[in-house]
Amino acid sequence: MGASSKVHRHDNGEGLSHALAAHVVRLAAAASAENRRFSIALSGGSLLGILGTPLGSAPLRDEVDWSTWQVFWADERWVPWSSPDSNYGVAERQFLSRVGIPQEQVHGIDNSLNPPETAQAYESTLAAVFQQGPGAVPRFDLVLLGIGEDGHTASLFPGHAALQEIRRWVVPVFDAPKPPPIRITMTLPIINNARNVVIVASGPGKTAIVSKALDPTSTVPDLPIRRVSPSNGELWWFVDRAAVPGDPEMLAPERPMTG
Repeated sequence: MGASSKVHRHDNGEGLSHALAAHVVRLAAAASAENRRFSIALSGGSLLGILGTPLGSAPLRDEVDWSTWQVFWADERWVPWSSPDSNYGVAERQFLSRVGIPQEQVHGIDNSLNPPETAQAYESTLAAVFQQGPGAVPRFDLVLLGIGEDGHTASLFPGHAALQEIRRWVVPVFDAPKPPPIRITMTLPIINNARNVVIVASGPGKTAIVSKALDPTSTVPDLPIRRVSPSNGELWWFVDRAAVPGDPEMLAPERPMTG
């Protein structure tokens, strides 16, 4: 974990939800102020529910210039978009259908090809949108991540070969330890190249793993979430008191808690 990470704790899930959405809107406004499109990569799980309601509702919804957004997915399950397991489908229902992002700027991971071909096609989409030079890695304004109880993030699981990937931006996963087993995921090189990475954790089910993730003395081997460390960007944690119930002083000094 990078020493520059910032942890923001909120008293309950509602406070966390509104603070997270407001933070995303601020980052989008900062990109617009610099005459840049706002590029964001979403993950699935509970994160989309936490973010979606306030982002897709007034007043925040009406304060955003949605025309600047370029939306990608940090990972996706190998299911149709109509499936309740689809990260794209959840995002569409939670907020994308209620805001004005041009459809051609919403880049879902299409599973009409086989998994390796889909991963390669998504890399090609990233290259086309970001228009990077040869060898350059796309630089997202924001990558939003959750954290699993085993310490996985996106679809990067403990002990999985995808954690060791240093060249490809997107890879297939065929043997995820939780269903569905087939997934597509961004890799650490592209995640850690983002201007901002936000990790979200809510509820008592995340207490143990968040404690391990934030403990600078932890010796837990191969914890994927601890491999998230932007090389030239900011790392943020947004949590609620149920996920981090202890005193703020229990965290490392460089990770002050507010909220």
